[in-house]
Amino acid sequence: MIIAIVNIKGGVSKTTSAVALACVAHASGHAVRVLDADPQGSARKWAQVAVRANTPLPFEVSPANVATIRALRDDDTCVFVDLPPTGQIVDEAIGVASFVVVPTSPAPIDLAKTLEVVDVLESQGKLYGVLLTRVVPRTLSARQAVMTLADVSLFDTCIPKREGVVNMFGKPFGCEFFGYDRVFTELVDALTE
Repeated sequence: MIIAIVNIKGGVSKTTSAVALACVAHASGHAVRVLDADPQGSARKWAQVAVRANTPLPFEVSPANVATIRALRDDDTCVFVDLPPTGQIVDEAIGVASFVVVPTSPAPIDLAKTLEVVDVLESQGKLYGVLLTRVVPRTLSARQAVMTLADVSLFDTCIPKREGVVNMFGKPFGCEFFGYDRVFTELVDALTE
């Protein structure tokens, strides 16, 4: 299973989503790898900080380029690809992905950019799900975001805006997955339908 984490908008929790979903997949008994295709290297930095804190991530996080992505095969390993906002590597990852996760916050600019990504994915017939992150439940912005995304493939689960999520950087997600466990279940269900 190859899961591309994509959005042309930065700061929407792509890296957090990639690492969290990889931790859930590992906890569910899957073999897991994370490919960090973003030049910023945030997923690799996350793994390095975790090693220095003696709490290493339970899977490999390695750099990726276009050739690495092209060489991917859909096998028994869950591969999560953390991507930059744009570039050929994003196109390649979308092309080989079994499923594309599109994280976004409920901010109007983030939603506008997300809908641009959705248009591309739908034009290519890709299986995808938009994931609302940094959501404050029962707020006007949360309700408006759900209404804005009413006509797209949207995960039922939203990731809350919580200090616990922010503070996971450099640590493996463990007992608390902040909803990413339910997102992973929805993702697997979508792939088996």
